[in-house]
Amino acid sequence: MKNSIKLWDVATGKEIHTLTGHELEVYSLAFSPDGQYVVSGSEDNTIKLWAVSTGNEIRTLTGHGRTVLSVAFSPEGQYVVSGSEDNTIKLWAVSTGKEVHTLARHAFGLTSVAFSPDGQYVVSGSRYDGAIRLFDVVAFKRIHNLSGHKGSVNSVAFSPDGQYVISGSSDKTIKLWDVATGKEILTLTVHEDDVNRVAFSRVGSVNSVAFSPDGQYVVSGSSKRGNNIKLWYVYPFIMEHENPDVLDSIKSTRSDLFATRDQFETTEEYKDRQQQAEKYLKEQLTIYFEKKNTEIMKKIAESRREIELDVELENYDADNQIYRITVGDITESISIGRESARRLYENRNSLLAKGIEQLTPDLESKEVVNIRIINPVTDTRYNFGKQVDIEE
Repeated sequence: MKNSIKLWDVATGKEIHTLTGHELEVYSLAFSPDGQYVVSGSEDNTIKLWAVSTGNEIRTLTGHGRTVLSVAFSPEGQYVVSGSEDNTIKLWAVSTGKEVHTLARHAFGLTSVAFSPDGQYVVSGSRYDGAIRLFDVVAFKRIHNLSGHKGSVNSVAFSPDGQYVISGSSDKTIKLWDVATGKEILTLTVHEDDVNRVAFSRVGSVNSVAFSPDGQYVVSGSSKRGNNIKLWYVYPFIMEHENPDVLDSIKSTRSDLFATRDQFETTEEYKDRQQQAEKYLKEQLTIYFEKKNTEIMKKIAESRREIELDVELENYDADNQIYRITVGDITESISIGRESARRLYENRNSLLAKGIEQLTPDLESKEVVNIRIINPVTDTRYNFGKQVDIEE
């Protein structure tokens, strides 16, 4: 059935749950960051929140007037953003299911919405007019209109560091945008032959785009014959935008590879040289990136210290066995059995939470990771928030 959702165990390939409740076709799905919930958007104009552990529907979010085409969780899992054919973007509180704010109206239906990694921004793309808008969801205001596409924007995504947005359109292009300025940095244009500094081959309407976890690649899916999936190496363009001196320095070490084509060079020779240049650039950028990353990780490691935090038990969902808890300024839902939850509540006044405070990768702020909630009476420990591997 098109109005049902199936949940699968990827390790075994077995179906875990079938989620039923929508009356019409389901168009969009997203997992919460902690994996406890699934949110769905449907042609029945509703958004539903589901518990992964049981497959039960937790609540229905109503307010859109037409099909909900895109949904996404905020990084901390406290909010859901939705885009609809009613031309609106709505922000919802997960804990209550209530609408927090309608961010704005587009001229046409919303095909794609996404949260920035820090949860401060939402980007949206709409049908027909090629409009992309960037919103500050803390201040509830629009900060940029990203203009350039000539057709429907089918997919938008933030880079892992939140500094860039990638968009895919039915105009057969992929565009890279600077979040701070709203300016277009790069267009991956449809060509039958090799263009610019990388070899791009012909694609159809770009229906979906996503960044790799390291932010160096973009993957796109198109509706050309063959339903192509393509991988694009965008890191050199980002490097050139952020620090052109680095790219110029690398190119200067092999000017023979990066020289412009002259009249005595055959097409085959030129293509071969382009491939060698791309390979060399990747190798040198990898060396640069690894060195820079090592320096950053060293500074993060030096900044680490153990801290204690306050624990507040919010509410327990006995049906789905999920406890909503706040530690410091982080609120999260954790999966916990009823008896364990009861013991946690009984000892709520003596609960401890310890975590590691460290610099964030931009080295400009701090975060708390590897939080453990400790019940000192039973000596039971629960992982909470962001968990990272820390070498001793």
